[in-house]
Amino acid sequence: ADLYLHAARADTFPLAVLEALACGTPVVATAVGGVPEQITPATGVLVPKGDAAGMAAAVEALLRDDEARARLGANALADVAARFTVDRQVEAYLNWYREIAG
Repeated sequence: ADLYLHAARADTFPLAVLEALACGTPVVATAVGGVPEQITPATGVLVPKGDAAGMAAAVEALLRDDEARARLGANALADVAARFTVDRQVEAYLNWYREIAG
């Protein structure tokens, strides 16, 4: 895919966004729930909820710019590998459990 479009009005931490990023696909998404934790300016574009014109403009801009899409896609692969591995998530949970256990 050239890009992944995630036009949600509400979402928690959508796996589909992480899957797209892990495939090296740039993401254009609404900035709702946990989506802004998944997407950085280096991996995709966030637009306000309900901003159809902004979303369309972001999609059109990326579809016209092969270099920007390739850069965002490469950054997406690296970011997912750095931030969302199973080992990193397990360690984050263990650290949080240690913190709340006191």
